[in-house]
Amino acid sequence: MISSTTITLLSSLAIVTSGFSVRTPPKNTVQDAHEQLNKLIRCWEPIDSAKPASGYTLSEPIYELCSYMPDPKDYNKFYVNGVEMDSDDYTNVLAMYANPIPGYGMLNVCLQEAFQFHAANHPSQTSLRCLCKREGCNLPKGFTTFLDFNKLPMPEVAF
Repeated sequence: MISSTTITLLSSLAIVTSGFSVRTPPKNTVQDAHEQLNKLIRCWEPIDSAKPASGYTLSEPIYELCSYMPDPKDYNKFYVNGVEMDSDDYTNVLAMYANPIPGYGMLNVCLQEAFQFHAANHPSQTSLRCLCKREGCNLPKGFTTFLDFNKLPMPEVAF
């Protein structure tokens, strides 16, 4: 007959050899959104804004919001940058993120905007601008890829 000490020892050995480790479960998208609400974030920006083909890099963690703008004529083209808070009045956008509700997280606020640069009888120029508040959320990819990427917790990127 096997003693209780032997059973305990074998059970412990089985746990250790199985690769068991105590880890917290990975965070979900809502938890990720809540964790990043009150911190400065890194945003994707062009390496050289005059040459978009030069690629993109993550900024220093200095922004409250990141911007993603798909090209109005081709949603596979885009413009990304960190948002300078003095460039516009973001009070209403920030208010949408301000009071997190348990079990709910704001991921993107997308605004369809119209601008009248010419006389009123000329067509307006329109654009779509999405503002997000999680590190690296303004992924420099096509619009549907950007939206799909934001469904998930942001991956941690280390330099």
